[in-house]
Amino acid sequence: MFKKTALILCVGLTLSSIIGIYRNRDNFAVTRVEAASYTVGEISDFLQDKREHYPLSDEFIERYQQTSGGYIAYAKKNGVLVDKTQHSPNQKWHYFDSWLAQSLEENPNFRDLDGKTKVYTGLLCPELLLWLYEAMGVDSAKIREAKVIAEDAKVKGTNVSTMAKSMREVVSWEEFSKNLG
Repeated sequence: MFKKTALILCVGLTLSSIIGIYRNRDNFAVTRVEAASYTVGEISDFLQDKREHYPLSDEFIERYQQTSGGYIAYAKKNGVLVDKTQHSPNQKWHYFDSWLAQSLEENPNFRDLDGKTKVYTGLLCPELLLWLYEAMGVDSAKIREAKVIAEDAKVKGTNVSTMAKSMREVVSWEEFSKNLG
């Protein structure tokens, strides 16, 4: 009897954690199915035909584009124009030609890795995150809220990890990945 009860309890707890059973404010049981997992390659394929410029990420770049290091240093090294008034380098270039290309040089299997870990959670640059949110089709109100968080963080000198974490609190993985499936 103990083994049967333990097995039922274990299966119940596992299922509960997988589908995320929780109670809402009216105390009704609600089930939330976790968003599917996608590879870096699947996210990149989705982004391939997206625009180079979107309004909110471009607005952010005009005021807060990073000035050195990272993709800016890589752009200068490769003769790519760096000019925030022209939103250059654009964030599509940042994603594909800078970040993804360098990641593939380091690991030829990078496209097969978990997209939530490497793209959604791993990327920290606020201008790139805003471009990704716009290109992925995230609700514009949530993107504006994430942009305000990033602007406030830039003014306060908050480190990029904390800034990106705060932006992800507004734009969930489910919201980020909803158009992939």
